[in-house]
Amino acid sequence: MDVVIAAGGAPWEEAAIREIESSTVLRLARRCVDVADLLAVAQTGRASGAIVSVDLPGLDVDAVSRLGSAGIVVAALASDPGRCEALGITRVLHLAGLDDIAHEVPLRQDPVSRQAPVVAVWGPAGAPGRSTVALSLAAAAAARGVDTVLVDADTYGGALGQLLSVLDDVSGLVAACRAANHGRAGEVVDQLIRIDPCLRLLTGLPRADMWPQVRTSSLDGVLSHLRAVTDLVVVDVGSPLEPGTGPGAARNQTALQVVAAADLTVVVGRPDPVGLARLVRGLQDLTAVAPGGPPLVVINQMRASLGWGERDVRATVTRLTGTEPAVYLPADVPGLDLAAVSGRTPREAAPSSPFVARIEVLATQVLASVVAASALAGSDQ
Repeated sequence: MDVVIAAGGAPWEEAAIREIESSTVLRLARRCVDVADLLAVAQTGRASGAIVSVDLPGLDVDAVSRLGSAGIVVAALASDPGRCEALGITRVLHLAGLDDIAHEVPLRQDPVSRQAPVVAVWGPAGAPGRSTVALSLAAAAAARGVDTVLVDADTYGGALGQLLSVLDDVSGLVAACRAANHGRAGEVVDQLIRIDPCLRLLTGLPRADMWPQVRTSSLDGVLSHLRAVTDLVVVDVGSPLEPGTGPGAARNQTALQVVAAADLTVVVGRPDPVGLARLVRGLQDLTAVAPGGPPLVVINQMRASLGWGERDVRATVTRLTGTEPAVYLPADVPGLDLAAVSGRTPREAAPSSPFVARIEVLATQVLASVVAASALAGSDQ
């Protein structure tokens, strides 16, 4: 097995090189001076293993993930297992035992004792009301005593901070991703803003050019940590689901990543002709990238002025997609306007709103769906 060493001047480096040179199963491909050198070698295919120091400057979750994507088995030498797990390194070696990397001996990990469900709120282009539905759904769950975290992961136009009059000059999502990327997952919770006793918010991107800072491996770490410290995670994502065409990061990757990992996806569409056409095509796109369980379709902004009612919309959507809408949310413009200008949730600003009443129906269905899914997953183990 060809391996590289990236020790950053660690005291064990010379001894490790001598052991590799005398090994019958390992061969030293390169002695890397830093993380950039390590990643460059990984892309050449010259090595299949890397022995690293967790104190190597620049070594973070993203770098470890990129090494893994390149087919590199990453192992840390004589390191704290907790620090290794924080970086996503699942193998720990010791001098006189470096040959173990060739056998991919995994680090023993404690089983995850808690995994809160993730609910993605998605919808096609055209402002169907994804953020309003996500906020209202999270608030309804929190009102029932469900400890809920609401995440603004819309890389095109996050608005949850503005809807709640929360300053978002510093992105909570970026700060949380940065903490996770550097192996400090415990700091993710520090970025949450308390909205209600059972509702916390992770703010989104205040500027569009910040989306490259939401890396795939980092976001995985953020969601994984949130799932371990709360009861429900609701994630608002942007509409585009087209995959990237180049080797680098893609702006749509966040939405693709969330809907693929979610336990349930709530799809929000509008009932007007343009909105229904986009909803039909959007459901087809969603099925292609997230072929898991069926989504829960919500028709937002229902109003009598369109000339058709719930029965007509149900027949159209069911005939064209095979999926029957679960909930129809009325267009309560005064109530939602009051919530927006006062920086409160619709439930708090307009508790008697017909929109809020229907959101309660949606919350009941969502919570029932994720609880049933969790019970099914538990029975399979």
